[in-house]
Amino acid sequence: MTLFNVALLAYVVAMGMALLYGGFREKALWVATVLSAAAGFAFQTAGESRLWLASGVPPATNLHELFQLTAWAVMALYFLLYPLHRSRILTFFLMPLVTLCYVLGAAIPDTPVEVKPYFHTAWFAVHIFLLIFGIAFFFVSFLYATIFIMQDHSLRRRRAPSPLPLPSLEEAERWSTRLLLAGYPLFTLGIFSSVLYGLLHGERTEWRPGVLEGASVVAWLVLGFAIYGWISARVHPRRRSYLVVAGAAFSVLILLGILWH
Repeated sequence: MTLFNVALLAYVVAMGMALLYGGFREKALWVATVLSAAAGFAFQTAGESRLWLASGVPPATNLHELFQLTAWAVMALYFLLYPLHRSRILTFFLMPLVTLCYVLGAAIPDTPVEVKPYFHTAWFAVHIFLLIFGIAFFFVSFLYATIFIMQDHSLRRRRAPSPLPLPSLEEAERWSTRLLLAGYPLFTLGIFSSVLYGLLHGERTEWRPGVLEGASVVAWLVLGFAIYGWISARVHPRRRSYLVVAGAAFSVLILLGILWH
């Protein structure tokens, strides 16, 4: 069994524990969730590091690697930010997302691609880091936006509160906005670092705009409008949450667009 298979098993266990925690809200289940997720993250980190050292190229050259690296980045972001948000119930939403990204990556054939000189440059590593972590910020922002929409819908329909111990409307909006504001500059730099390198060192005849470029621009515009709405206070928080959800959807298209790039 490879390191990546062990990581997948640990993530699946963590997802199961997270769903049980949402139902029973026992601290022991949350601890089991975090320990399983941490084990999966550790095994995946070891696997990604081994791939990078063996090839000399960041493990993000095809869709298989990109989905798995995105799952790793989302998990890393959760651990980094937990001391700030202290939200246990977030794992109820987070672990299915991480596991889905990882399973999608595992299900896609690991087709070797032509290793271009660009892949060995520090520029490529920086580009991947910025883009993947920008998308990871968007995904976690998407989770908080989803929580906001759920809470807002219950209040507007005057329904009983969700049995899940969800963050308040204010907290969900605050974290969705913070994560969006943090991820947007990374995502922007990730896009423009690739464009700038192409202009400086690429060949115009090789550039073929497609799904990747289109989804990147649309996601950038949609999320930019959500930020504008927050700064200007002209867009209702509920509509901003829908924009964040839409932006996260286009972020998935960015990854899928690699197939046509």
